[in-house]
Amino acid sequence: MSNDISHVLSGWTYDDDEGMQVRIVEGQDGSPKIQLRIDLGVMQMEMEGRPDGSRPYGCESLLHYYRGLADAYRSLHGWYEGFELDEQDCAALRQESLQYYHRRISYMALQEYGASVADADHNLQILDFLKAFARSREDWLASEQYRAFILSHRVQCQSLQHLSREDVRAALLEVERGIRQLREIFAEQNRLDEYEDSVELAVLEDLQRKVEARYHVTHRQRLQLLLDDALRREDPDVAAELRAQLRELETE
Repeated sequence: MSNDISHVLSGWTYDDDEGMQVRIVEGQDGSPKIQLRIDLGVMQMEMEGRPDGSRPYGCESLLHYYRGLADAYRSLHGWYEGFELDEQDCAALRQESLQYYHRRISYMALQEYGASVADADHNLQILDFLKAFARSREDWLASEQYRAFILSHRVQCQSLQHLSREDVRAALLEVERGIRQLREIFAEQNRLDEYEDSVELAVLEDLQRKVEARYHVTHRQRLQLLLDDALRREDPDVAAELRAQLRELETE
C-alpha cells in the first residue's frame, strides 16, 4: 500500500481565504478523529487524551507523568523543594502544549467549546507546573509569554458555551472575570503598559460589546450585574465604585 496521501489532499483543497479548515472523520479504528487542513497537508488528532494518541510512560499526558514524579518526590522527601525540570523536560512539555494548542483552535472552529476549554486548561496547568519547577527561568519564560493568549481563548470559549445555553449573565460575568485576570497577568509579567493595547484585551472587549448588543443589555443592567458579582465576591471597593456609577445614572 502506498503511503502517498495526495488523494486525501486533492479531495480537500486548502484555501487560505476560508480561515481554519477543520473536520471530524472516522478513523480506521472506528473512533472519531479531528483533521486540520494546513497548506502543506493535514494534521490529524485524537479527540480524547493526548492529541497524538500516545500515552507517554503509560500516562494520559506528559503533564500527568511529571506531576506523578513530583508527587512521588514529595512523598519521599516530605516537600517539593529540590524537584526540578531540566531543559529537556521543559522542552517536552512545551511540545505537548503545542499539540493541545492545535486541537484547541480546531475545537474552537468546530464550536466544541467545552472541549476547547479543557485543552486550554491543560496548557495553563503546564504553565503553572513550569513556573513551579523549571530549573531555568528562561525555560519557564519561554512558555509563560503565552499565558494571556491561552487565557483569552479560554474565556472566549467558556463565554460562548454559556451563550449556547442562553445564559447571558454567566457569559458576561465570564468576560468580566477574564478581563480582570488578563490585567493581573500583564501586571505580574511587568507588562502593564502593554495591557490596554493588547490583542487579548481587544478580543474580550469586542466579545463583550457583541453580547451586550445582541441581547440588548443596557448600561444599567450591566452595572447591576457587576455589582451583584462584586458583592458575591466580597469586593467592597469595586462594589462601592459600582454603586456610585448607578447613583449617577439615577440623577441623569
